[in-house]
Amino acid sequence: MREQQASIKQKNKQDNKNLPAANLFALLYRYAGIIILLVLLTVIANALTISVPEIISTAIDTYTHSNFLITNFIVEFFIVAIFIFIFTYLQNIVQVYASERVARDVRNEITAKISVQPYSYIENATPAKILTNLTSDVDAVKTFVSMAVSSIISSAFLILAVSVLLLVTNWRLALTVILIMPFIGITFFFVLKKVRKLFVKSQEAIDWLNKVISESIMGAPLIRLLNSQDPEYKKFRDANTEARRISLEILSLFASLVPVITFFTNIATLIIVILGGHFVIQGTMSLGNFTASTPTWRF
Repeated sequence: MREQQASIKQKNKQDNKNLPAANLFALLYRYAGIIILLVLLTVIANALTISVPEIISTAIDTYTHSNFLITNFIVEFFIVAIFIFIFTYLQNIVQVYASERVARDVRNEITAKISVQPYSYIENATPAKILTNLTSDVDAVKTFVSMAVSSIISSAFLILAVSVLLLVTNWRLALTVILIMPFIGITFFFVLKKVRKLFVKSQEAIDWLNKVISESIMGAPLIRLLNSQDPEYKKFRDANTEARRISLEILSLFASLVPVITFFTNIATLIIVILGGHFVIQGTMSLGNFTASTPTWRF
């Protein structure tokens, strides 16, 4: 019997090796239309947001030259604000729709594949692992679609657009500020490298917790009969404590990332204020461009 179980496990491992590697972007390729629409809405919303400092810059420069028209300024600002609201609202709707649709399809596909598997596969994979695939893993995919896709596109677009705007405004100031970006990238790299390992451990801890919960529910009559509530409680507490510890460790890494990024951002702002003010005094940079540089970088 044991030899038969060992051969089944070996066969399942061999089948898993022959399967193609999971690719999240290959999954999203099936929803290319929705993803493209989400990307377009994200880019348009961010482009309109970046245009706000330019409107303020133009207003300041025209006021300096005594040809400022407050009516034009109010109309432009109001139109941009309305369009930002519309495209941001549509972006949020598409995000939610895309994430829920992907999660629904993935759950249905996993359920369909599990339903045709032999009982030996279920025993080998363990119900706890399958439960994690249907809950935590699918939720992670949904979160990626709803948040990460738009965040990645938004960040890439903002970095490129802001860099171009700063270079057009004043290339010397722009090059000085852009030198800060590699430090931010290095910080993200090291933090996310550690977080990636912790996410793997987090999934293992969730598998363990689901296994303990499943065993407690399935064996509830036997637990009551043997009066073994305390050992079961200890098993649940150990699994829950491990999952909580890993989650807090991930949270602490992200928490440490925030002040570091804020520090580098403030350094860049300080450079803009000092160096930009120097250029304004020299007359090589207008007051409007100087005013627009700080909020543009903050985006």
